[in-house]
Amino acid sequence: MDTDQHHATTYIVIPVHNRKAITLKCLQNLQQNGNLEHLKVVVIDDGSTDNTGESICTQYPYVTLLKGDGNLWWTGAIALGMEYAYTQGAEYIIWLNDDCELLPETIPSLVQFCQATPGAIVGAQGFSKNQPDQLAFGGKRKTWQGYRYIQAEPNQISPCDLLSGNIVCIPRTVVDKMGYPNIQQTPHYGGDSLYLLRAQKAGFKIFVDGRYPALSMPGESFLYPSNWLASNGDPGQLWKLVFNPYSGLSWRLWLRLNWEAYSLWGCVMFLKKYTSIALITVLRYCQHFFSPKAQS
Repeated sequence: MDTDQHHATTYIVIPVHNRKAITLKCLQNLQQNGNLEHLKVVVIDDGSTDNTGESICTQYPYVTLLKGDGNLWWTGAIALGMEYAYTQGAEYIIWLNDDCELLPETIPSLVQFCQATPGAIVGAQGFSKNQPDQLAFGGKRKTWQGYRYIQAEPNQISPCDLLSGNIVCIPRTVVDKMGYPNIQQTPHYGGDSLYLLRAQKAGFKIFVDGRYPALSMPGESFLYPSNWLASNGDPGQLWKLVFNPYSGLSWRLWLRLNWEAYSLWGCVMFLKKYTSIALITVLRYCQHFFSPKAQS
């Protein structure tokens, strides 16, 4: 793909923690695509104890490694990487999660679009590696019930209202105006959404690129179960996640995001969500204590 992206100073920022094999596979993918040769890559290793950082230094000595103490989480790691890239003169900053597998054209196409479209933020969409027809991340459209994924048509770039933070191209002008993601308000989950919602309000346009989709490695986070409505185990576990600021079910997170996106209607959506969680927790406790096994 012949683009001008090699003439733009582009930094890829990758937050990682304790999944060495996945991180190294991500860097191998970037190397095979030619991204390591032409772009700057910054890995933020947030206190890994599985020798992730050491392996990167050995196998990819030209990758910049920044280290955290385990308290950065996603938002802090991304902010640290963005700040480093910005001070080094980055014109474009790519957020990249290490569980993404990219095509050679994915990153160049995002940079090229931003170069041709001032004021644009653009992200790729990704499909599950195990189920290639299942959309895993990408662009979202705002509805009265919340944000819903949209699937960009092949070979098209579509406007949208929000992006998943898995792979997003952010021009330097966004940092000029916005600064960095807010670590205190969204320390882990939601850091991408809050930043992009505020960027949109600041006048930037958001797009999703359907031309060169990524593949997403399947995984499940105990901090944000994908199907929390039907999760099993300790009846109180779901409720504990509500009060964990790093969880995807944190009440502080959703109150902040809903208010940012919907104002008063967001409060209604918030109450609906957490009333459901409270009822589910009560019902599971009842099931646990009144089941024949609990009584025996």
